[in-house]
Amino acid sequence: MKSDSRTYARATAVCLMGAGLQLALGAILLIYGLMGAAVRIDDKVFVVQDHTAITGGYFILIGLTVWIALAVVFDQHRRERLEAMENEALDQAGGKASVFESAAEDLRVNARRLAWMHRFLLPGVSLGLGAALLTLAYFRYTSGSAQIGFDAANKDNFSTFLAARPALRGWAMSLAIGIAVIGFIFARFVSGMAKQPVWSNLRGGAGYAVAASLVGVIILLGHFVDLAGTDVLLRYGVIALPVAIGVLGLEIYLSFLLNLYRPRKAGETPRPAFDSPVLSFVASPDRIAKTIGDAISYQFGVDVSSSWAYRLLSRSILALVLMGGVVVWLLTTISVIAPNERGLRVRYGALVEQLGPGLHFKLPWPLETIDRESTSLAGSEDGVPGVDLATAAPKRETPVILWTNDHKVEEFPVVVQASRYAKDANVGQDLGLMIVEIPLVYRIENVEKWDRFASPNSREDLIRARARREILIQLATLTEDDLVGAGRVGASDRLMKAVDAAINGPLDKGGLDAGVKVEFVAITGVHPPKDAAKKYEEVVSYQQNREEIIESGRVAEIGLLANAAGNADTARRIVAEINALVKMRDDKKDDATLAEQEVKIESLIVTAGGRAGQVLAEARSQRWARHMSERGQAEGYNARLSAYRANPKLYMAGLYFNTLTEVMRDARVFLVSDDVAGGQINLDLKELDTGGNVLTGQSSQPK
Repeated sequence: MKSDSRTYARATAVCLMGAGLQLALGAILLIYGLMGAAVRIDDKVFVVQDHTAITGGYFILIGLTVWIALAVVFDQHRRERLEAMENEALDQAGGKASVFESAAEDLRVNARRLAWMHRFLLPGVSLGLGAALLTLAYFRYTSGSAQIGFDAANKDNFSTFLAARPALRGWAMSLAIGIAVIGFIFARFVSGMAKQPVWSNLRGGAGYAVAASLVGVIILLGHFVDLAGTDVLLRYGVIALPVAIGVLGLEIYLSFLLNLYRPRKAGETPRPAFDSPVLSFVASPDRIAKTIGDAISYQFGVDVSSSWAYRLLSRSILALVLMGGVVVWLLTTISVIAPNERGLRVRYGALVEQLGPGLHFKLPWPLETIDRESTSLAGSEDGVPGVDLATAAPKRETPVILWTNDHKVEEFPVVVQASRYAKDANVGQDLGLMIVEIPLVYRIENVEKWDRFASPNSREDLIRARARREILIQLATLTEDDLVGAGRVGASDRLMKAVDAAINGPLDKGGLDAGVKVEFVAITGVHPPKDAAKKYEEVVSYQQNREEIIESGRVAEIGLLANAAGNADTARRIVAEINALVKMRDDKKDDATLAEQEVKIESLIVTAGGRAGQVLAEARSQRWARHMSERGQAEGYNARLSAYRANPKLYMAGLYFNTLTEVMRDARVFLVSDDVAGGQINLDLKELDTGGNVLTGQSSQPK
């Protein structure tokens, strides 16, 4: 096709038409979503908005940017072509001697402006469009997640929208069909124009036209599947659409980066980053087969697309895809239930019957479905079945499991009654904290009750919460001795009966009537909190120290008794006799009885052979030595007295000379004549043997 001004003027008109259509579709869908419908719940009127329609309306309106940018660029192409024609006519009229020959490039203002648009305007619009899509995706995904979640009371937030479905469904499906049909037809029309090289950039507009059509398809499928009995698409379409919008935003930035390094041919029109390959494929399904054929031809080096088989396949591709879709749809009439499963046949949203294991036939989806539930042990983690009702068991990588080390799990202390040994008489009721491991293992027994019990995401949470309530009630009646000692088996039986009654009991008696069979509930582990374990060890340590001190005292007692009386038994017998003597004295027994008891005690002490007997024997020896010494002195005095009485003068003379001899025994005596008067005596005071007598060790000098 010739790239003249009229060609680009037509493209500009199509872009303006696409902008108007995009604006109308987005505005209509957004107005419907914001208006919503009024619904009465619990005597309160709520205005329920269609979250998916609001997201789709904003998305379609953001696509308006693409059409406006393309309209501006194609109009600039038209101006550039007119400018080129004027310059060409001017060159032909003036020839080479034209005064404008040297300034020809200065006259191409629109050409430079067009180059600026391809270089800066379209990339800038692409980046802005990508940022807008990512921002929209983030905020709508956040609000959508809250809408399909659960509140603090475990109530489904999406139930409000489900209650408003009858009022919203008619408008939603009508608008969705109109948007899907109009958007797809216009996208096919524009994508057909984009096959021409001069209109190749119209692919971006066709992509956002088909994006509007896809929004309508998503809304239509959600309500259609909801009519068939399940709200899965209606519920999760709230967050699926923002995710898809976010992917398109990321794709724009990826295309922008690739365009920076993609080689370009001279005269080739640059492809803007907002021209999404994914949306282009949806707008032009026939291009998919051509792209696949080109890739195969490139790999094998043969023009596969020109072969008869490829041409036959390309002509029948739509029929084959439809046939494959029908076959896949018909396969949904077959369902297989495994031996460890049970099924529920749901037809038009109503429960029909329960099914056992085996092959079953049904109406095709979504008219009828078979919901399968596993009857294996439920509530498993890391291959080990069980729902933790209190503290989880220690991790397998924990090398040593003691009261004082970290078990690598979050511990939840429970309140129990204190041990009877720890109760204080001054306190009314003592309580204690214990870390208890209580797993719950169950299997589904009645699939219908289980399906009606609660939503799939909240069933296990409800069972865990109800079972924990019973666990806390039962544990509050037990003592620490029951949990740590032999009473644990009986306590586990009580817990299992209470939990089973709470989960499977009828609703009018406070049960959940969940349709499950409780296989196991028991106290598998119990210990005090880690900080309290140290205090407990201190008590045990103090008890050991106490026993050690007592035993040391007993050893010292035995040592003292054995040292005093030879052995402990004899010492205790002597003490008993001494106590008997004290009692006799208190009872004022006669002296003979007391003396007899004292002799008995003394005899026991002496014959025991201990330190007391030794001291008593030494005392006896000293007494006899002193007695005999004093008696000898008395007898000597009597003899001297008899000698004095026989001859007093002779006795006194003998006593005098004995005393004189004793006094003068070691004195030097000098004999001097009486005739010498005033004589001089010379003495030699030199020591004769200063060393003394070596043999006797005595000095030879007079004392």
